[in-house]
Amino acid sequence: MRKLVTGLLIMPSLLWAAPTDELLSKLQKLESMKGQFEQMVLDQGGTHMQEAEGDFQVARGNRFYWSTAMPFEQLAVSDGSTVWVYDKDLEQVVVRPLSQDLGQTPALLFGGKPADVAEAFAISERSREGEAVTYRLKPKGNDPLFDQLDVTFQGDQPSSMRLQDALGQQTVIDFRDLKINTGIDASLFNFVPPEGTDVIQQQQ
Repeated sequence: MRKLVTGLLIMPSLLWAAPTDELLSKLQKLESMKGQFEQMVLDQGGTHMQEAEGDFQVARGNRFYWSTAMPFEQLAVSDGSTVWVYDKDLEQVVVRPLSQDLGQTPALLFGGKPADVAEAFAISERSREGEAVTYRLKPKGNDPLFDQLDVTFQGDQPSSMRLQDALGQQTVIDFRDLKINTGIDASLFNFVPPEGTDVIQQQQ
């Protein structure tokens, strides 16, 4: 009887840990990732507020290159310590230190250390259908940019992310034409502002 009671006490914690271990195992396999994305912003009622699309590249070491082509051109680049956000139409780039807080920088989910994900988020399984598994991540830190993040994997490949803020507004990002661990030119993550660009320095 004692063994049965002990087993009942332990079982919930094991079930709780399983989604965390499973997600971290998938993230550990991602050294780099590149492809295209489509992004939608929805209000709390599900009405489309904004759409965007472009291409991206992410690599371990908190490095990313996120290029939006539509509805206007914008580029966000990180070399692991500094972020440049370049607006071509405004001829301006904002430069700031990269926040290591995953609750502030969701892109680090794929480019950061998998162990940091478990420290930054409470992780649970939201749904599972065949090879498609959706994990729900709730930030543990203070003042996150979002209340929850759902990330869906098809097998070992990410297929989408859905972020929801405190007001119920959602940002949905679908990935396509993904290439995993194919190698990325490191120089891509070092942004040099075009001549004549206004440079705005920001502190964290």
